[in-house]
This record gives sequence, structure tokens and C-alpha cells, in this order.
Amino acid sequence: MESCAIYGLETQGRALCSQAGDDEIIRFFVGTLSPRAEGQIHQLDFSDETNQITRKIFKLKVGEVWQVQCSPWASNLLGLCYNEIRETSAKMKCGVWKVPSSDSSEITHQQQELVLQWKFDDLHESSFNENCQNIDWHPSKTGRVATIYSTQYFVWDVEGGAPKLISSSKSTSEMYMGKWNPHLDGNQLATVTTTAVTGVDMRSMKQSWSIPLAHKFQVRDVDFNPNKQYCLATCGDDCAIRFWDVRNHKEPLKDIKAHSHWVWRVRYNSFHDQLLLTAGSDFRVLLHCLPTISSEPKGHSVLSDGEEEVNSPPLEEGILAKYEEHEDAVYAVEWSTFDPWIFASLSYDGRVVINRVPKSFKYKILL
Repeated sequence: MESCAIYGLETQGRALCSQAGDDEIIRFFVGTLSPRAEGQIHQLDFSDETNQITRKIFKLKVGEVWQVQCSPWASNLLGLCYNEIRETSAKMKCGVWKVPSSDSSEITHQQQELVLQWKFDDLHESSFNENCQNIDWHPSKTGRVATIYSTQYFVWDVEGGAPKLISSSKSTSEMYMGKWNPHLDGNQLATVTTTAVTGVDMRSMKQSWSIPLAHKFQVRDVDFNPNKQYCLATCGDDCAIRFWDVRNHKEPLKDIKAHSHWVWRVRYNSFHDQLLLTAGSDFRVLLHCLPTISSEPKGHSVLSDGEEEVNSPPLEEGILAKYEEHEDAVYAVEWSTFDPWIFASLSYDGRVVINRVPKSFKYKILL
């Protein structure tokens, strides 16, 4: 297996994202989980040629960062979900910060600090007192972002500057997270409530589909197949990864139990949906190959010498690689948005590991 690159935070961490946008660079952002008044966002640039990580640290006037997500239409905007800790209370909130450019006047010689754009909680009524669960940028609609709270979710438009509330809705059950469906013209939001995953049509604000028992215990993550419109993956505290077709969801398409503890993240490769990453509390990151439920179940099409189209043999179904460089629970794993063969993972002790898909499997997919 190819060598990895390792970076360590000085504090614990569980927030990781890949930089989206048009920048041609392998870049990840990592948030610290510090109870102090000031936290940090670490910008990690990775060189595939030298296998080296270059860092830049930005100060942040919030303590515990529980989620960081880069805007897909503005690579210098970060959505954060953070825990605001006071002497007698703590509350989960969310907002948007801007990463200053290296030649910007917003950077002083003494320090580099993220520039606050908006705190969504300041826009609610004073009586609103719910904890924010997560923030999710819309994958295709510029300026659109969803904020998910315990029993309500809100959709904002921030393209014109100050956030404008587009829609909101309440849930009868406590929500754990929400995520946009990249298909169906981006008009569907999936919400997670304990063991259930539900799709909501944002035009009518009505339920489109529901998987009431996606997992036996808490559902920890959901990710949509980028190449198959009705398919998604879930993972949870029952150590399982499950794959669903929302048109017929009485039974999962596939059920995998490859981790020995809670599974915190599941991520499709954005180009090759037969590749999938999972991360768990068993300290492991697993790279799965699932051609039978992918958009290319028979292998990709190639031209023979006689110019006839034939199908190359698919990769073998199962676990392609196990990555065991972590020594604590792995809470996050993300593919690079620039290089689809590179990914990063983050464990609770603050260790960031950047790895690759093994070249032998990469060439089997490409050739």
C-alpha cells in the first residue's frame, strides 16, 4: 500500500472537509475541538508528488468546532457548526466564515483569523433556543444553505449578502442531521431522526419517501450516490453500512457489517460510485468496492481492436483496503474534491491521515 501523510492537531478534533470550488489543489480544512474561547481551523494542502502537507492555521473566536463544510460555489466560505460554551451553559450554533487570501489586507502580521460573515442563530427570534445539528450547502443552487436544528430546519439564501430566509419546517421527532439530495434538481432534503431517514420535497414541503428503520440504533450519516438518482447509503451505531433505493425501501439493496463498532461516516467517490469510504469508532477507515450496486455493474466500456464496444471486468466486490493508522475513533473521512483518488480522515485525538486508493485498483478502474 502507498505511503500516507500524517498531521497532528494540538487538540482533539472531529470536523473535516475537502475544499470545493475551482481551485486546482488538494486541500482539506480541519476544526479543533477545544473548550477554550478560541478555536482553530487548519488549512492542509497536500502535494501528491512529494507526499508532504503544508499547513496554515486560522484563529476562530469560537471554541469547539463540530462541523466544517466548504461552500461548493465559493471555496473561501466555510460553514461551521460549533458549541458556544459559557460559564453556566453550552449551545450548538452555526454560521459562515470567510477564509482570507494570503495577500489580503484582512490578514495581520500578528495573526490570521477567519472573517465572520453571518451567525444564523442571531437571525432567529429571541425565544428560539434549539441546538444546531448541522449545516449543509446546497450542491447546485448558488447561495443556498440549510441549517438543521433539533426540531426545525431552515433554508437560507446568502448570495446577495445578508441571509434571506427561503423556507422552514418543523419536525415531530428530534433530528440528528440533514443533507441535500444532489439529484431531482436539488429540490429534496433528507433528514435523519434516530433510526429513520426521510426525504422532503422542498417545493411542497411534503414527505417524498421514508425509511423508518434504516438502522437498529442511531443513524450517523447518509450519503447519496452521485451517479444513481434514487440510491443512497447510510451507516449507524449497529456497526452496519446499508444501501437503499428509495423507490423500494422495505429492504436494503445491500447490508455490510465490516466495522466492529459504530460507523460515523460513509462517503461515495464523486466520480466512481463503486468506490466508497467508511470510518468508525474501531479506529479504522475502510475502502469498499461495490460494483454490483454501482452505475457500472459490469465494468466500464472500452473499445477493442475491432472498434467494438466491450465491457471490462469489474473489480471484485468487497473491501479493497483497510487503513489502520489511527489510534482513536475516526469521526470523519472525506474524498478530495480535486483528486478522486485521494482522501483524508480525522480521529478524535486530532490525527489527520491523507491516503490514496491503491494504484493497482486505480488502474483497473481506469484501464
